[in-house]
Amino acid sequence: MRTVRYYHSLGLLPVPPQRGGWRDYGLGHVARLSRIRWLVQAGVPLESIGRILNGDAPAGGTDRAGGGPHGERASSGGGGNGARGTDDRTNAGAGGRTDDHDSDAAGRVAADLAGALEAVERSLAEATRQREMLICLLERAREGLTVSPMTPRMAAFFDRLEAAAPDERTRAAVRRERDVVELACYRGQMPPEAEALFLAPQPQEEAGILEAYGQDASAMSDEQIEERVRANIRRLESMLGPLRARALARSVDREAVRAFFRLASRVEPFDARMGAAMERGLLAAIDRWSAEA
Repeated sequence: MRTVRYYHSLGLLPVPPQRGGWRDYGLGHVARLSRIRWLVQAGVPLESIGRILNGDAPAGGTDRAGGGPHGERASSGGGGNGARGTDDRTNAGAGGRTDDHDSDAAGRVAADLAGALEAVERSLAEATRQREMLICLLERAREGLTVSPMTPRMAAFFDRLEAAAPDERTRAAVRRERDVVELACYRGQMPPEAEALFLAPQPQEEAGILEAYGQDASAMSDEQIEERVRANIRRLESMLGPLRARALARSVDREAVRAFFRLASRVEPFDARMGAAMERGLLAAIDRWSAEA
């Protein structure tokens, strides 16, 4: 919460209203916070993040023990062979223990150095990742595209829908779904194959999508919800075509699809029946596309 309050103080994150003594954070706050953290991870300074977010709207030699300079022990008398033998055995024993000790010390030093090297390599890898992210962000900014963890195709899709929405109710619904998709992309919970589901500019298809966004799912009957799901699936099939639908179905991770809908159900309080029905319908369609010859 300290970081969130800091973002509030900088004006990066709007302060939500209070309800019953608690701040009422909504999906928009969560999505914006995710975008701030995503940009921080890319190495973008906070002062730049504010400008990006606010301009984005679609229109990180020792002696050995007890011996002389060469590790030899002095004998205490004339030094017969027996005494020399004892000394030699003593030296051998002492030398062996010292070798073990030196080996252990060298091993610890090597381990420390290896750990330091790994840390440097991790830093280099992170710097490389940030560089790639910044290159991508710069390209988007120069092309006038929204800076977002979504792919350019996804971002452009929502930009078009929001600009074409006939009323504020529809526009708000588009923004809510955009926030869910962006949050899923930020968390790595958006299946890569999902990009194929976002249309290239097709005004007639997008008009039907906007009409669906404008409907109140909570006021629809179960039959109406099922029909809307069927219409959505038909639209996808028409857009993809048999070959692309089959290829998508055979590569997609079904658990990733389920994870996306679980995320959506947690962060977006839309009618639970619609979310559950769309999940069932999409998974059934994926199974059907995969089984088709």
